[in-house]
Parts: sequence; structure tokens; C-alpha cells
Amino acid sequence: MQTASETRRCHVTLLFTDLSGSSSLGTTMEAELYADLLESMRARCRDIVRRHGGSVARVQGDGVLVIFGLPLPREDDGRRAVETALELHHSVEAITLPGLAYAGRTLRLHSGIHSGLALVRQGNAQSGAVEVLGDAPNTAANLCNTAAVGEILVTAETLGPHAHFFVTEPCRAIVKGRSTPLAAYRVLERRTLHRRFDAHAARGLAPFVGRESEQRQLVAEVLAKHEVPRCIAVVGEPGLGKTRLMEEVLRSVRGPNCLVLNGYCESYLSAEPLQPFMQILRAVVGMKPDLPASEATSAVENAFADQVSIDAPTREALLGLLALGGGEAGRTLRAGSAVAAFAALIQALAAGRRLVLALDDWQWADELSQRVLDAVLDMSRPVLVLLSSRSDGEGVLPRGASPMVLAPLSLEQTCRTVAHLLPQSDPFLAADIHRYAGGVPLFIEELCHSAAAQPLVLPAPNRLGSAWMAALVESRIERLPPDQRRIVSAAAVIGNVFPGWLLEKLTGHGEASPLVGALAGNDFIFHAGQAGMLRFKHGLTRDVVYQLVGLRERKALHLAAAEAIASRGIDNPHDEALEALAYHYAAADLPAEAARFAELAGDKAMATSALDRARAQYAAALDARDARGLTSREDRLAWCHAAEKLGMACVWDPLALAEGVAIFERSVALAREALEPRALARAEYWLSYIHYAKGNAPEALEHGNASLRLAREVDDAPLADQVQATLGQTLATAGRYDEALTLLGSALDSKRSRGRPGSNLAVGSAYALACKGSILGDRGDFDAAQEAFDEALSLVGNAEHQVGSSVRNWISAVYQWQGRWDDAERVAAASMHIAELCRSRQLLAMSRALWGFAQWRLHGDPVAVQTIAEATAWIEARKGALVTSLNYGWLVAVHARCGHEDEMRRHAARLLLRVRRHDRLGEAMGWRALARAAIRAGAFPRARQCMARAETCAALRGSAHEAARNQLARAELAAAGGDLAAVRQHLDVAQEAFERMRMRWHAARAEALRARTSA
Repeated sequence: MQTASETRRCHVTLLFTDLSGSSSLGTTMEAELYADLLESMRARCRDIVRRHGGSVARVQGDGVLVIFGLPLPREDDGRRAVETALELHHSVEAITLPGLAYAGRTLRLHSGIHSGLALVRQGNAQSGAVEVLGDAPNTAANLCNTAAVGEILVTAETLGPHAHFFVTEPCRAIVKGRSTPLAAYRVLERRTLHRRFDAHAARGLAPFVGRESEQRQLVAEVLAKHEVPRCIAVVGEPGLGKTRLMEEVLRSVRGPNCLVLNGYCESYLSAEPLQPFMQILRAVVGMKPDLPASEATSAVENAFADQVSIDAPTREALLGLLALGGGEAGRTLRAGSAVAAFAALIQALAAGRRLVLALDDWQWADELSQRVLDAVLDMSRPVLVLLSSRSDGEGVLPRGASPMVLAPLSLEQTCRTVAHLLPQSDPFLAADIHRYAGGVPLFIEELCHSAAAQPLVLPAPNRLGSAWMAALVESRIERLPPDQRRIVSAAAVIGNVFPGWLLEKLTGHGEASPLVGALAGNDFIFHAGQAGMLRFKHGLTRDVVYQLVGLRERKALHLAAAEAIASRGIDNPHDEALEALAYHYAAADLPAEAARFAELAGDKAMATSALDRARAQYAAALDARDARGLTSREDRLAWCHAAEKLGMACVWDPLALAEGVAIFERSVALAREALEPRALARAEYWLSYIHYAKGNAPEALEHGNASLRLAREVDDAPLADQVQATLGQTLATAGRYDEALTLLGSALDSKRSRGRPGSNLAVGSAYALACKGSILGDRGDFDAAQEAFDEALSLVGNAEHQVGSSVRNWISAVYQWQGRWDDAERVAAASMHIAELCRSRQLLAMSRALWGFAQWRLHGDPVAVQTIAEATAWIEARKGALVTSLNYGWLVAVHARCGHEDEMRRHAARLLLRVRRHDRLGEAMGWRALARAAIRAGAFPRARQCMARAETCAALRGSAHEAARNQLARAELAAAGGDLAAVRQHLDVAQEAFERMRMRWHAARAEALRARTSA
């Protein structure tokens, strides 16, 4: 048995199994018989575990702890553990208990399996051969205790896509003994799947993306005429989609004129020699792997006679291989004649037709299989061998093979994959996944499956939802020589992108070192594209390596890195070292220094409008201050000040702060404890703002009024102006326009006296002007609205500032109200461009929704409808709701027009929830759409009720354009009821209003209705 030679962190898979009902047996059986029973069970366990590549770590009474992943973790350790458990359960159930008293009684086990990061060290008499510490063994033991008699429970993250090798019950949440639920399967039995690709396919394959040119090239190779055998090796690191590419190629070429024979290799210790060719042989003769040879001989002989013309010695050799299978007795025969027999068989199969041998996972091929393939490539027949193999040093390609090296997917290709797997994901998440996965399709798929359950956060490496992925990465790391492993570990501590001089300072090896160059050859570390900088190929790889570095060593490396960087001096507030110092001091457990540098790094990011980085740094500063402890008044006020900066970084993207309400509620509480009215006024303001930005108008008004009162008490005029502007914006979204205009006007007058184009005051004024423009537009004064918008854009200037996107969103909305769909689409597209540049999900979501509705109005494009729904989902996922009554109003209108009753009602319900939160901008539109749907259904009383609600909403807002459109809808209702006089009356009012407000698109609809009803 192999064990850990030293204390170290590693990813392991643990199987806990216990004998069910052991207490009853122990008290009723004679002690000697019970001891014999336990020894029989343990002997079976040792044999089964060994064959599946595990080790018995500890035996305690009737329980056994089995460990997989020592000394080297494998990506299929979870699968091995489950297969071990299944076989062990069946084997123990077959044990016959002695004596009549136990006649008919079956022994049963219950088992739990979990994978994760653990601390592993040499054991002793008390702890077992290997001692495993951490959450992973506790979780496995908890699962075992939770499992009922005969059950095998395994966590979802242990298996990943390998879960489809087994028949399982639906995933369920395990809560016993846990603070958070744990997703786990109950395993029932093994499926008749053998390849990893088949298990992935059972879960559902991602779209075939990014390999189209390689597919065309390989298909052309298959179809080309050649006189000699050829071998093409699809090569790449794990997860690049080698098998998927081969499958797509073979699917394209299979047919009566092309025979495809498949074989694959496995890393299992129990994998039979000649595995891929034995699979091919069985497929040729139609023999199942588990069919007894005595029953298959005649069928096999007939198959050879019917399908393949081979000589008697070859036939006898192949029959012998089939009869002996993978047992020890066949080794002499295989060594003596198997190579020639297989070569003769393939030569015969290739006679008169195109033959393709597809060999998957060749890196795990045994020596005899390699000899067979060499013999095939020496034949005279034009056989094409298409194989896949890893490029990470595991496998050896056949001589003369032409490698086709797969590259990672591009960002655009990743985005296409993510859009399929996470239909409601935003492009920023897709970009994060691409960067973290390094463009590796397997990693992309797993991150998408994990993000589907936790959409807001890219998961940590040991919580990817796939512990087997971490084991896959670690298995590659463990194959590196020790000196390279040390370099990789130090590099992981420094960061994902890091300077070569710092790596040299910590390890003695810089970017010019041959060892660092070798790491590039093994797909670990590369030049980052700028002088002196290096990077990890995958962020995921870096994170896994980082988790494997011991705590004390990690802290020492972080401190050494911080001291090395600090020794160079910090020259200015824009020094590139600020972020690194904040990171390293935090990880070295020096929170005071970490907080100081994180805040400085956030200030630096704010100065360059890198708001996403500023948010991350200010959040890190808050965490560091919490770690230090808020024991004094100064500590509390410093926390409040950093929170205020975080608020500033989130003004244009409140969706980036999903838990923002809780943060600013705490800021209010700390300011109160500090007895500092100025700090309390600002904390109340930011709590008001985040409520406004989240669409919580009542709470925003409550805290805004509290802030305004305090700001006036302490004579903070700039803050009072800002509070008034936010209160005005909040009242505007609630349709309380007179109050809103008063507050916005007061704030604007004060800001104009102090602002200049491009300044923070001007930026605030621009948004206030945009809100004013939206109110004027809603009231039908589109000329005055345009003036407000023009002034807002002039304050922004030509810079692509975030406020420019906000202003344009309001412009697009007002253009839609006026029926200027082309202009609305154009302006929304410009807003999208700015939002993408500044990475604001809030702005991008609203601009895409605006663009989508304009597109639908212009072209009736179903894709545009999906755009609205996706953008709305982005906002919901991050606990946002600012003016989303517009989004729901659009969706109600679209689905009502398309006759999608269920979707229409679902979005109408969401609209009404927003109305209850004082968000009324989409209310009248939604009620009109429901009225029109009722008209088409002939439900006239319902239509009249809906119209009454639409008119009430328009009156509450004082919305002239809504009132005019309501008159048009009333005319449609009257026309459906045959009341032509009422039609003319409503159309007269509507058309006069449309002409006055230059709502030409709506006027044309009114004129068309008049023409229809006059005919």
C-alpha cells in the first residue's frame, strides 16, 4: 500500500463503509464467528479496493475508510470509489452467515463517498495507515452515517459528469450534520457505459464549437485515397475536446463504404492488456465483453467465416484471445502471437473498403497495444488510424504519426458555449469563465454547470461542483519534477499574472530559467504578453496549485513577496505595486497593512474608472478591517469611509453589489456607534442610494429623508444636494413627478453653480437631468425632454463615461414612448457599447432590454424577445429591480401580441409585484397589453377592467403619451364591440394628442384603425 511520506495537502476521494446492523450481530453471534465474519469482509474489501486502485487507510471495528488519490490523484477517483462501493456491497451481501439462526439473513453495508482537499500524513496504530484531516473525511463520514441500509451516497462534486456511469436517484440535499446543504446522489447500480465520452454525452453535450476547421480537415483525410497506412493523432491537454472532435468526424464518415472500428484505453489497474484491440475484436465478432467464452465460440467462428477472410492460425489465435480474455492465462499467448494476429485481422478487414481505426485516450495504452499499432502501420493496406492522446507527457505517439494539436477556445467561442449552457448568463460572466478556464472546453462546461447553481460567483477551486477537476489538475502537477513543482507553488502564491523578477526573488528562477521554460512546455506558465511578466495558462490551475501549498509555507511566501515588493518603494498613488501589496499582506495575515494598501489600490482604480477593480479592492479593504477588529471609534469610522468608497464604485453598477443593502445597513449601525453625525448622514445616504438602485423605493425614501435631515443639521451642502437628487430620482421611478421635479431642480441649481464639464458634480447633474428628461417625456413634453437630454450629454462630454450609458438609456426609453423605434434602437446600441466598455451589468442589462424591445417593434424578431428576457434575468439574479416594471411591461406586450398566454400572465404577475414596490413605469403598458389580449379572446368585460387600470396608472403619473395610447386601445375595444361612434370619439382624442406630441408611429396606427372601421 502506498501512503503519504510526509504531511501535505492533496485532493483525495474517501469511501467510508460500515456494516449495517452490526450491533445486533455482535451481541447475538459467538465472538469467534463474528471475528471470522469481519475478517472475511475485510479480506474482500482489501482485494476489491486494490483492484480499483485505492488503499485501505483505516479499519475500525466493522467500518473501513478507503482512500483514492494517493500518491497521485486521478480525475476518475470518484468513479473508482463508487465502483468499489458497488462491488463491495454485492460481495458482502454474498457472505453466508453460519447457523440456522441466521438462515436467509443478508449482510448489508451503508457507504458515503466524498472528494476534496485534505491534509494527509503518515498514520499510526490509533489513526490507521494514513491519517486524513479536514472537511473531506468529515463529509464522507457524515454521508455514511446518513445512508440507510444498503445505500451508497456520493456527493455530486465528487463525480461531476462521471455520475452518468451509474444509475442514481435524483440529486438530493443532505442537511444532517451540516450548516449548508450538500448535493448528493444515491447510487443504485452501474450503467452499461464504458467511455468517459459516453458519460458526458448522457448528461448532455455542449454545442460543437471551435473545432469546425479541424473537423473538415480530418474528414478530408478519411475520404482521401492513400496507398499506405496513416496515423493522425489529435493531441492536447486534458479537456480540450479531443474525443468530441473524433466523434463528430466519425459520425460524418460512417457508412457502407467506410468501416469504423472503435477502441479506447483506460488508466484502471484492472484494464486488460490489449484493451483497445480486444474491444475491436469483440465488436467485429459481435461478442459482448461479459459473455462466457464457452457460449460464444460457435458464434465467433461463424462471424469470422461470414465477415473476415483470415487463415486458420490467425483465427485460432484470435479465438484463444477471446476465450482467455484479460486473465493471466492469456498473457503467454498474447505475447507470442497476438501482435501478428491483430495485424492480420485488420489487414483482412481493410480489404476492398475504407477502414478507420479510432483509438481514444492512447496515453494509457499498454505496451502490447502499442506494438499492435506499430504492426498495423507497417501493413500494406491504406488504413487510417485516428487516435487521441494527451500532450502533458503521459503518452507516447506512434512513430510516423501526424499530430493535430488542439488549441484552447477563443473568447468568442467560449461565449457561444456559455450562451448555450447558461442561456441567461451575462457576457461578463462568460468572459470570467473563459479567463478562468483558459478556453478549455471541459473546464468551461463544468464551470457553467456549477454557475447554474450559484450564478453570482465564480466558484472556488475546491467548490467547483467538480472535485474531480481539481484532482485532474493536481495529477498533472504531481508528475512534474520536484524543482518545477516548487516553482509552480511559489508562482501560484504570487498570483495568476506575476513579474518574473519576483518569482526569481522567491525561487532563484526567473523567466530566463530553463525550468520556467519547461513549465511553459507543460502548459503551466507562459509569458503574459508584456515585458517581464508571466502568467498561468488557466486561472483554475493556479487556484488548485495555491490550495495545495501548506498554510505556513503559503503565509511565509506571501510575506516574502510583500517585503520584496515594498523594498522597491511606493512612488505615487498610481504605483502598480499597490494591488500586489494589498493581496500579499492580506494573505500573510497582516490586516492593517492589507487594509491600507487595498484602499489605496481602490483609489487608484477609481481614478482611472476601472470600477470593477475598485469594487474588488474596497471590498478587500472592508474584509481586512473586519479581520483586524473594529475595537475603536476610529476603526468604525474607517470602515464606514471605505464602505462609502465602495458605494461610489457601485453607483453605475449596483448589480455588482448583490449584498449591498446589508453592507450599508452595517455602515449605518457603525456610524451610530461612533456617534459621528456626518458619517451617519453619509451612511444613511448610501443605504438610501442602494435601495433606490435595487428598486426599493419606500426604503430609499425613508433613509434618504433621514440623510437629508442629518446633512442639513451638520451643514453638509454637497451631500444635501446629492441626497435631494437621489430622492428626486426615486420619486420619479414611483411616478410622483411634481415632488421629483422640485427636488431635482433644487439639486441641479446647486450643482450647476459648482460643477464643470466632466467633473463629478457634472456627472451627477447629467444623470439628474436625464431623470428630469424622462419625466418631461412621460408627460408628453418631448421637446423639453430633448433639451434636458442634450444638456446632460454636453456635461458628459465625449468621454465614454458610465453616466453616458445611463443618460442614453433614458433617451431610448423616451424615444420608445414617442414611437421613434429606429432612434430608440440606435441610442440603446450606443448605450450597450459604453456599458460593455465599463463592465456595468446594470447598464448593459437595461440597454439590451431597450434595444430588444425596439428591435421587436421594428422587425418582430423572436431573438429580440429573448434578449429582453435574458437582460431581465441578469437583473433579477443579482437582486436588482430598478425600473424593471418597464421590462415586464415589454414582455407582457410581446407575449400578449404573440398569443403566449402563460408567459404573458407570468410576466404580468412580476409587473404587479413591481407596482406594489412603487415602480409604475411599465404598468399602463402592461394593462393595455392584457386588455388587447382579452379583446382577441372576446372577453370584453375583462378588457374594460384592464383598460380602467391602465387609465388610472396614466392619471397617477400624469402621463400624456400613456393617456393618448389608452384612447387608441379604447377605440380598438369599441371596434371589437361594433360601437363605431365610440371608435370615432376615442380616435379623435388619440389622434389629436399624437399629432401634438409628434407620435407619428402611433398616429399611423390610429389612422389605420379609422380606415378599417370606416370601410
